[in-house]
Amino acid sequence: MTVYTDLTARALTVIRRSLPKHQWDQVAEMIARDRHGIEAHLREETPSCHFDGLIGNSRDRSHVKVPMTLPNVDELRRYFDDQPVHKGANALSFDGRAKSLAAARQDFPLAAYSAESVIRAPGLIDTMNDPRLLHLIEAYLGCVPTLYSVNAWWSFVAPKPEMTNVQYFHRDTDDWRFVTLFIYLTDVAADGGPHEVVPESHSLEGMKKLIKGIPFWRSKMDVERSFVDDMGKDFSLACEQHFKNAAVQLTGPAGSMFLVNTLALHRGIVPTRTDRLVIWARYGLGPNTNSADLERGPLGIRFVPTHLQGTLRDRYINRLLMEFDRAV
Repeated sequence: MTVYTDLTARALTVIRRSLPKHQWDQVAEMIARDRHGIEAHLREETPSCHFDGLIGNSRDRSHVKVPMTLPNVDELRRYFDDQPVHKGANALSFDGRAKSLAAARQDFPLAAYSAESVIRAPGLIDTMNDPRLLHLIEAYLGCVPTLYSVNAWWSFVAPKPEMTNVQYFHRDTDDWRFVTLFIYLTDVAADGGPHEVVPESHSLEGMKKLIKGIPFWRSKMDVERSFVDDMGKDFSLACEQHFKNAAVQLTGPAGSMFLVNTLALHRGIVPTRTDRLVIWARYGLGPNTNSADLERGPLGIRFVPTHLQGTLRDRYINRLLMEFDRAV
């Protein structure tokens, strides 16, 4: 089943790459409509409506601040301080050499934890499955979400950006439709490496609106090509020049949470005064090639500190991260 799922995810990725990114949402809408009936048994019996007013903002503006605060910031900081890290900002940059956090601060500009370390963090999976949050995400996606990727990484104070897919403007390309939850575990001010996003840049219409507000003699960006071209330093510089007045820096104290459509143009600002520790959780329509990279597959539930009851909904949403019936 794992091999089949992986091959299916890769095949869908190939199909997505044959279409401009601004057309992906049309396919996502067809998928969401198709699932409306078959997912009835997975939906909440009594939906939580606490965050309904945020749905429109998240769709239109590419991001929204979640009116929740992580309840155990200090506990999680102590936990992550004791976990090994590796070079880079995610599993794809792992060089096979784990280090202590103290050593990584001296050697790397960015350092990340394994997906297993994130899943086993005390209470973190419960926060990612908060019913209020999941209701908002389900409304945004149009179907019951799949929690497919978790990550935590440090951005250390540095003189310049280091990674084109993190600290330069770029678009994520995980699924036909997806959304990312960011959780700060450190206080993040303007000099602390905030996440930066260009509102409305996730859609072709939004990009046209952004470009329309720029004097024609300054605008050299083809908005359709911005959903096709490979990303890099030159692309990021063009985004910075075009959208510096539109970009929003997401700042806040430790425990702050933001939902971001990371198909929109975004980056992590390089910290200049204080290091940043951030967690992400990504929710989409199903497995994809950016799904959580767990060497042994989903973790057995006994290894995950969670209060989830193992309902059909719990099992479906978290199926790529953990197995409720496996003890080892």
